[in-house]
Amino acid sequence: MADRRRLSPEDRRNELLALGAEVFGQRPYDEVRIDEIAERAGVSRALMYHYFPDKRAFFAAVVRAEGERLFEATNTPPVPGMSLFDQLRAGVLAYVYYDEQHPHGAWAAYGMGRSDPVLRGIEDTDNERQADRIMARITEAASRPLDSKLERDVRVIIYGWLAYTFELCRQRIIDPSIDAGYIADSCAHSLLDAIARVPGIPTLE
Repeated sequence: MADRRRLSPEDRRNELLALGAEVFGQRPYDEVRIDEIAERAGVSRALMYHYFPDKRAFFAAVVRAEGERLFEATNTPPVPGMSLFDQLRAGVLAYVYYDEQHPHGAWAAYGMGRSDPVLRGIEDTDNERQADRIMARITEAASRPLDSKLERDVRVIIYGWLAYTFELCRQRIIDPSIDAGYIADSCAHSLLDAIARVPGIPTLE
């Protein structure tokens, strides 16, 4: 058992979440025991349950924390004069490199049970935030606000693209020999090509 250390409640919770990401990223959900997490963290089972009422709640918290970290990691502010293609490419590269640096956390997030309404809600929230960020970049590139119908049609494309990007990045975790630049180029081109086919879309600079 690890030595007990005095940590603030927030630091202790974050430590448990980081450990959870590592364990859930290495093994299937059903093979992970809360007692094991507590033992490896050097805390009592009672303290573990003080932070998380059960394993499902703990796993949901791990996935939510990974989503927050990924959202921050992919926040790549545009440089003046940067094209929309380069902005998208930079965001995807940040996603790829995040997965590269945190493979266990990425696998924990990829392994979420999408039939679970709580976990599905976390994924929906993450996708909505990413879509909002991308939509803002597209609106800026269009140099004018999009009407409600056009924005709706573009958002449909963005949500589909997020799933596409998610899968390509997952494939690179499986096979790290896949070139990161190839993934980023493919994703950026695919979104711009799809948006260009939306009726009424203005030219994007």
